[in-house]
Amino acid sequence: MIRQSGADDVAQLEVDTLINTDYAMGLARILGFDLCPRLSHLRDRRLHVPQHHTVPAELIAVTDRDVRIDLIESIWDEFVRVSASVQTGQCTAVQALARFGSAARGQPVYDGGVRIGRLFRTIYLIDYFTNPAFRAELQHVLNSGEAVHTVQRAIHIGKIPLELTRHHDSLAAVSSALAPLSNAVMAWNTIHMQRAVNQIEAMSGETVQTADLRRIAPRHLEGINLSGTFDFPIARYTHYLLPSAADLNAKRRRLA
Repeated sequence: MIRQSGADDVAQLEVDTLINTDYAMGLARILGFDLCPRLSHLRDRRLHVPQHHTVPAELIAVTDRDVRIDLIESIWDEFVRVSASVQTGQCTAVQALARFGSAARGQPVYDGGVRIGRLFRTIYLIDYFTNPAFRAELQHVLNSGEAVHTVQRAIHIGKIPLELTRHHDSLAAVSSALAPLSNAVMAWNTIHMQRAVNQIEAMSGETVQTADLRRIAPRHLEGINLSGTFDFPIARYTHYLLPSAADLNAKRRRLA
């Protein structure tokens, strides 16, 4: 998302549980957007506030006062440097998150980044549980993203050969080949969906509402023959395959 053109106005990025780390949430926020992850574990739903912060009695059971502001202040410049490296392309977001994964526990910049992320995750949880419209929209976007996997599984039938699963480069090659194919399928669907919308508007004389269009996604496969179409020129070889039929056709042509 950071590398996409026109991504400057993206304020929220919905992600699945795989990227749900506190460090990632802190890094995303300093890059200018919020990660909105799908929550799969109860431990991901606790609130984190600064030490000695006053907590309402109703929230004490689900709140941890474990965020050290002094630690955040001490690593802030280094954390900004990591974020700037991602922003300018000196390293990718994947490389940064791999470098500061759980194996980096104990390093000040990691521990401080985790606490920054916990603060933003707490804000996200408050929005998630108190704003039904936000929660419903998040689930809608995540489900739409998951539906793309259905398209990819339909395109890539069978299993990936064992020898290709042993190396990162070979898996990346399979993934890189599958992405443009699935994008081509969705692009084809989009073109024909737009034609259908244009026809509906021309026949009805009314513009299709945006609220209706946003629920339509180009991931349906009913109109696509994913196994291909085989066209055999049987007529050209009829005299070899069916000699009697070829003689009969010749007699009919002579009589005509």
